[in-house]
Amino acid sequence: MTKMCLVKAFIDKDLKDSLLIDLASEKIIHIKSNMPEELSDEKRKEFTKKEKEIFVHKHEIDNFQHNLDELFKKLNVESNDFLKLKINNENKEQFVVKDFYELIHHLNEELNFYMNRVIELERYIMKATIELENINIINDSYEFLDKFNLNRENLTYLKNLNFKLYSTFSKNTQALKDIFESSELHCIYQYEQISRDRIVFFVIYPKIFEEDIKERINIIHGEEVPVLKKYLYQNSINFERINNEMIYLAKTLIKYQNERKRIRDENILKFAALNEVIKNLKEYNWAESQFTEITSKKIMIEFFIPVNNLKRIKFDLDNKYLSKIVLNAEIIKKEEPKPIIKRKQKNKITSFQLENEELKTNHEDLRKETPTLVKHNSLIRPFETLTRMYGVPSYSEVDPTPFLFITFPLLFGIMFGDIGHGLILIIAGLIGGIFVRKRKSIRNISWIIFYCGIWACLFGVLYGEYFGYHEIFGHPIQPIPIYIPFMGFIKLYSPLNNVITVFKVAILIGVFHLNLGLLIQFYNFIVQKKKYKAITETLMKILFLDFGVYLVFAYGININAWLGEPYPVLLPIIPALLIILFKPFGKLFRISYMQEESYGALIGEGSMDTFETLLSVPSNVISYIRLLALALAHISLMVAIEAISEMVGGGGILAQILIITGLIFGNLIVILLESVIVFLNTLRLHFYEFFFKFFQGTGIDYHPFILEDNFSIIEFNPIMVKDVVSEEIEKEIETKKAKKIINQAKKYISKKYNI
Repeated sequence: MTKMCLVKAFIDKDLKDSLLIDLASEKIIHIKSNMPEELSDEKRKEFTKKEKEIFVHKHEIDNFQHNLDELFKKLNVESNDFLKLKINNENKEQFVVKDFYELIHHLNEELNFYMNRVIELERYIMKATIELENINIINDSYEFLDKFNLNRENLTYLKNLNFKLYSTFSKNTQALKDIFESSELHCIYQYEQISRDRIVFFVIYPKIFEEDIKERINIIHGEEVPVLKKYLYQNSINFERINNEMIYLAKTLIKYQNERKRIRDENILKFAALNEVIKNLKEYNWAESQFTEITSKKIMIEFFIPVNNLKRIKFDLDNKYLSKIVLNAEIIKKEEPKPIIKRKQKNKITSFQLENEELKTNHEDLRKETPTLVKHNSLIRPFETLTRMYGVPSYSEVDPTPFLFITFPLLFGIMFGDIGHGLILIIAGLIGGIFVRKRKSIRNISWIIFYCGIWACLFGVLYGEYFGYHEIFGHPIQPIPIYIPFMGFIKLYSPLNNVITVFKVAILIGVFHLNLGLLIQFYNFIVQKKKYKAITETLMKILFLDFGVYLVFAYGININAWLGEPYPVLLPIIPALLIILFKPFGKLFRISYMQEESYGALIGEGSMDTFETLLSVPSNVISYIRLLALALAHISLMVAIEAISEMVGGGGILAQILIITGLIFGNLIVILLESVIVFLNTLRLHFYEFFFKFFQGTGIDYHPFILEDNFSIIEFNPIMVKDVVSEEIEKEIETKKAKKIINQAKKYISKKYNI
């Protein structure tokens, strides 16, 4: 785990934006939140005011993001389009502004310009599209009317009659017939299909039926097609004019569409930059709010960095800002801060006495706020996924990921021991690990399955199992002896016929796993400078566990043997009793973290700890019986599948095909079902039996403050020179503040020491 340090940077207010840009460019700065969990009412009001300011900016940023998404939707711009861009630093979009607020204003102007232009184009495109659709309907309708010799001259004969042309959907054809074939209306109509889903029809009727005709046509949603004289000659229809208008409208529509495409293509880099900057603004808005005001001119921000980068960061910032910045660094240690004794004045300044031996730390305990930066090699890295499912390692505890690399596949292999099934898991893991690139979690799980497959093959060799058989291609698998403490050389061959041996091995592996967890806890206490706690609690629990297992293995479940000479029952009882006694002894020996509690409380705490140990340790050990249970279940399922396949009668080709098919599907079901069950049980043994001993998972993940610069460059160029009047006003304000603070200090000292 990388050692971290906390840096406090004091800087002029007008350099705030510039400093944030520099911190982001380092790509290793984790900014500390300045919002503590517990605050006084006055401090809470200050932070509430700051939160309101953050919300205002967040609202502006969210609106900008929404508008930008709308623009991208209108222009058919997707994030994948940005990935295709190949640019260098010279081609990146530069945003040179005074401060954060000016940047938001500038971005809004940029976005509004493009949005207004696109909306205007959309309006033109919509208008041209509607007009083109209408002229197409007119053209199709007039072609229909041309069959009936429609022209200006013929229309003059319809003095007492109305001639109307309509278009509607094809699904209304039957309704059209029902309406106009009614005897109530004296009219003539004709219709024709002009497209896949539309028809056109005309109606000639007496003018006195105008209202009735309109009502009936509304029922079928008929849309009137105007019969315009400009499209009619005296003796024919002017299709040439209609065609010219169609061509003109089509060209106009294409022109607008090309203009929209031109805006998209020519400004794709600009859009990529806007999209990047708006995402950066969300990070920036939060980071800006983490500054604390020190004076009217000075502000302070705290951030964590790896210790090995401290000198370089300090050198870079000192060289750039010179006297305008002050950097204070503190290396975060994994142990608790050293306590000091608080002293109190009695009557005079020279007289001191201890006040109830009250202890306080000499500096703030920053371990809970320190982010965790863990780097693993490519072999171990996939198991980070399992660790993160439980929690993030805190700065002061051991990261269990390297141990998972060994123990997780080991326990999985014990429960899933089969050479053939293990090979399938290896192949499946390789395929997922190599070909799944985009989804990191799936790729990591694939590699975990790969390692589990290797251990499944190893235990398959020990069990003598290959797809449920005890032979490989006709060659029997030979039993292999292995050495196990307390048991000597044993064979795990054919677990169904060797249950007791496998049971003892499962228990011993569980004891090893629990011991490993307790040893890590022991190491945690040593690193945290809690050696007394490591010896009196963790070591005693280890002795209780190991002596208890030794008692059972050496003397069996025989109470008389336990209570007889040399009284082996005392082996686990003595460490359990010592857990109670060592608690008050810690206060007697003046162990710092036990001084605040009374002797009675410590005895009670030790008793509860002992009682919990007496209950939890045996139950923890028994939990590992599932290693045996699932191993036998896995083998039993294969035996059942083999038995079912042998029930197929006959010796023909069809029978052989059925047997092979049944074995294949049976093995696939066992692999899928058992692998899920075994994986979940392995996870449970680690989360509830192993992690519980030493791992809290309450850490803070290390998130460097980074502003992406793939397409954009943000530069803050504040106005450094102020007018004389402003400087004098600020000096006067600072003087008044200083006098006020001095007067408050005088009153406090006079009241405190009766001076």
